[in-house]
Amino acid sequence: MNKIKKAVFGVLVAGLAFGFSAFTTVKRQSILTYYKTDMTFPNANDPRGYKYYSGDRCESIGNLCSANWNIGSNPAPSEGDALPTVGVTLIVNTITDGHFE
Repeated sequence: MNKIKKAVFGVLVAGLAFGFSAFTTVKRQSILTYYKTDMTFPNANDPRGYKYYSGDRCESIGNLCSANWNIGSNPAPSEGDALPTVGVTLIVNTITDGHFE
């Protein structure tokens, strides 16, 4: 009987530990879409000139509207925040043609 109690207690502790960690783990997405709002920096791989917006802000006609960037360990952006110039990587083949509205 004592072994059964220890086994049940062990399963209970393991379940609590798993449940606690499942709710405290912060899942952070580090690949986000940024919009090229300043065309004085026309190169798609130049992080300058990009800003973050959560909705689709692309209009047809144009060479560069948006691209996906991996922001790495930089903090999550708010609406209108500029793309950090260090610690970011352009995701290849994610450039959207058009222009920012």
